[in-house]
Amino acid sequence: MLLLLVTIISIPGFQAIPGDLPRECYNRTFADEFNVFDFFLSYEDTQQWLDALATENPEKCQLQKLEETYEGRNVSAIVINYNLPKKIIVIGNLQAREWVGMSSAVYIIHELILNAGNYPEANKFQWIIVPMPNPDGYEFSRVHDRKWNKNRSPQSNANFGVNLDGNFNNQWNVNGNPSRADPAGRVYRGPAPFSEPETRALRDLMHNHIDAVLLVDLQGFGQLILMPWSWTEEPAPNADRTRAIAIAGSAAIFEQTQQFFDVGIASDYFPFAYGVCHDYCNAIGVKTCLTLRQTMQEYEISTDQIILFGQEAFVAIHAMAEKSNLSNI
Repeated sequence: MLLLLVTIISIPGFQAIPGDLPRECYNRTFADEFNVFDFFLSYEDTQQWLDALATENPEKCQLQKLEETYEGRNVSAIVINYNLPKKIIVIGNLQAREWVGMSSAVYIIHELILNAGNYPEANKFQWIIVPMPNPDGYEFSRVHDRKWNKNRSPQSNANFGVNLDGNFNNQWNVNGNPSRADPAGRVYRGPAPFSEPETRALRDLMHNHIDAVLLVDLQGFGQLILMPWSWTEEPAPNADRTRAIAIAGSAAIFEQTQQFFDVGIASDYFPFAYGVCHDYCNAIGVKTCLTLRQTMQEYEISTDQIILFGQEAFVAIHAMAEKSNLSNI
């Protein structure tokens, strides 16, 4: 008799990343077989899942390539209920390390398409969702440097990356923090407004859907719903209306999870910021532009929080869209 002795070696500190396992380890024939809530999906897995959703639900959703990044990845939007006139735009993690933006966008996509019958009111809107607007940066934060927040375009003096939420053409040329002009800095604004394919993708998306009732940028730390402006203490001209809409989102979250989200002007909570996504959105005339800061952690979240944060984002965005759509505010 031949005996086989197997020694199992445990390597301290090593943890397999599910997205890096060989493709043959998974049975992913249909979109609803993807496990999107137990892991933070890789770029490749996210694209495959979105492709499957669009292929299997052509009457419900379409997948659109908006731009290609420096490293050759797609910035993609999935458009759900594409024949409906009332539009909501949702942007995932512009800051690479804020994975909660991506995972919450994925949650919303999953529920709107695969559990559509549970959300008849939400499905009266067209949802334009960009779950991974910074795919190069996200993959770098996932595989190499968890703290990375920029994209991965090459910059001067052998530096890499631009802070995408400082690359929009609204107060872009105001330096503020000196590191905004430093290619080595974490908040580097880039060599010019819209120098990056990722921000050009979102710029064009906003202009193509300027009639959207709501745009929400999903971010990490704060448990806040923030409204323009980020660069001055002065409120935007539509601040009263925007505040009423944001309060509707905060109330919806509290009803769902008993978590309180404060509402206010971005510059009241954080140092002045320039070239910011929701400021540009507001300046060009989208009806309501907000940032939802979802967590009380700086950027780290665990997989067992994916559904909770996804639920909070979904109910808040839907409530704010309903409020924004009202003609009397």
